[in-house]
Amino acid sequence: MSRSLWRCRNPGCPVSFGAVLGRLTADEGLVLNSAVIGFRCYFDTRRAVVVCPACGKAREYRGKAVQSR
Repeated sequence: MSRSLWRCRNPGCPVSFGAVLGRLTADEGLVLNSAVIGFRCYFDTRRAVVVCPACGKAREYRGKAVQSR
């Protein structure tokens, strides 16, 4: 079940309030939006870098899991 939307924080992002990059889950996971243009996962440090489809800037996520479609 979705807890909240996870958005781009780049002030120059052309989408109002930042493009939606995914949904945060109650168990500290991130379900990526299908529009995301790229991501990298670093399992040793439990983080992921997600690239915004609107502006191309990366945002870092730290949590337990990342799910892609």
